[in-house]
Amino acid sequence: MSDEQMTTNDNPVQEEQVSTVLGSGSDNQDWKASLSDELKNDATLQNFKDIESLAKTVVHQQKVLGGRIPLPKTDEEYNELYTKLGRPEDPNKYEVNIPQDYQQYFKKENVDEFKNVAHKIGLNNNQVNALLDYQMSSIKHEMENEPATIAAQKGQTEQVLKQEWGYDYDKNIRAATRALDVYGDDDLRDLVENTSAGNNPAVIKFFARLGAEVTEDMAKNTQNNRLAVSPLDAKEEIQKVMNDANHPYHKGDQMAVERMRQLHEKAYGN
Repeated sequence: MSDEQMTTNDNPVQEEQVSTVLGSGSDNQDWKASLSDELKNDATLQNFKDIESLAKTVVHQQKVLGGRIPLPKTDEEYNELYTKLGRPEDPNKYEVNIPQDYQQYFKKENVDEFKNVAHKIGLNNNQVNALLDYQMSSIKHEMENEPATIAAQKGQTEQVLKQEWGYDYDKNIRAATRALDVYGDDDLRDLVENTSAGNNPAVIKFFARLGAEVTEDMAKNTQNNRLAVSPLDAKEEIQKVMNDANHPYHKGDQMAVERMRQLHEKAYGN
């Protein structure tokens, strides 16, 4: 064997390590070698030790971005977004459930208008019903607290009127009560006695002025007289009957005679 061959075998040539962007060279920074200097020196890439960690981050971010809804800019984009969020295609498609006890507070035309507004601003069915539930809860709260509210208002009104009327307070309250007995029907009486209207000083003073012309006898007779006319109107009707010679009253008609009796009670208290 020649000396040249011996030298070759004894000192084999070391093979050069090859590293590529996709390879796993000994230097973790070598994966950026093929990038431009601008990218290679970007601070963002300094956080990635190899191409695999970069790839994981890119995939993760893509999944996050893919699940996001872009902010709409046009009416068409808004409508598309509202549809994705559950808005029905038409306001009439909202399904609302208003219990029987609350239907008096929600007129159909008002509910329909609410649906139109809700549809315009993109609400879904759950959101619409949540707002209606809140409104019903507010109504229930007011109803439950109404007796206490009326009681508190009564005390305040009494204080105001006693300060204004002084010693005439009791007399004026009796006059207001007489006026209510004579002029008020069942609906008005219910309004005054069972709602805050009966605690309004202006209302009470108005009835007190009317009651100043109403005698105790008129009020007493009116309690059993449900003729829905005022004393003034009763007097006018009595005059018309008396001026009409052909009126059934003059012929002894029982219904006409009874009405005339009630008219006299309204007008004169007897």
